[in-house]
Amino acid sequence: MDRLQLIYGNNALRISEKAKKLAEDFVGEADDFSIVALNYRESTIEQIIEEAQTLPFLSDRKAILVDDAYSFTGAKVRAEVDHDIDLLVEYINNKNDDALIIFKVYNEQLDNRKKITKLLKKKGTVTEMAEMTENEVRSFINTTAEEAGVEVDPKALNLFIARVGIKYDQVRNELDKLLLYTEGKITEEAVDEIVSVSLEENIFRLTDLILSGQKAGAVKLLRALMLQNEEPMQLLHLIINQLRLLYQVKLMMQQGYQGDHIAKALKVHPYRVKLAAREIGKYRQDELERKMVKCRDIDYKFKSSYLNRQSLFELFILEI
Repeated sequence: MDRLQLIYGNNALRISEKAKKLAEDFVGEADDFSIVALNYRESTIEQIIEEAQTLPFLSDRKAILVDDAYSFTGAKVRAEVDHDIDLLVEYINNKNDDALIIFKVYNEQLDNRKKITKLLKKKGTVTEMAEMTENEVRSFINTTAEEAGVEVDPKALNLFIARVGIKYDQVRNELDKLLLYTEGKITEEAVDEIVSVSLEENIFRLTDLILSGQKAGAVKLLRALMLQNEEPMQLLHLIINQLRLLYQVKLMMQQGYQGDHIAKALKVHPYRVKLAAREIGKYRQDELERKMVKCRDIDYKFKSSYLNRQSLFELFILEI
């Protein structure tokens, strides 16, 4: 294993799990002295290097997890320390200690123009932790359940995905809850009783209710989301984004583009495109345009009116 590792992507939980696995595999029996966690926003390059060059205590090996190493990206970040990147370059070029250093970067892209990024790619291993595909999530759920000695009913799995979506952190949290509750087999009834519906899936439902004219159902769902302390302005913007996605997917599919190409062009997860493609046949293009104009109008009212935003939102649902 290379003693320099960099793991990047938007999913912090997957990055942390991958980094932890690498560190534990490297040190063997992990303890508080063999695996050290440092925050790049708070620890200087000097401190990171000093930690790497300090011999491990009560252990043969040492791993250092460096959290949020933003210098490998183009992001402009305010931090508590100023980093001497030249010193880090020198250290990487001449690394002579046996410590494993894992840089965790919470960004979907690295800045490959930077000298430090090019150097680490040359001297170490860079791993991207992308969002999982739907098939990967299904496989992960089945494998995790099997390791826990639990069978997953296929219909229960479909319901789970419909409620949670495929974002790894949400899938992980809801699956952990479900496995604590379940003995032997995960059923539809168990999923219905235990698993929470994600905000993304609720927005998908709310948008569908609004577009299909089911006003009572839309208001009921809106009130339920408000009871969960969701902000009306945030909900409106999420609905606008969903309407825009439906409109764009419909337009591009009419032009002959396929799902993967659309996802790449719109920079969204293919699963969202798949869900949108499944629904767009129900709506005319001019209808989606009209709904987006209505959303723009209520957005203006939200920002300019002193009226209660929940009341404004409910009126908007009844009018749209």
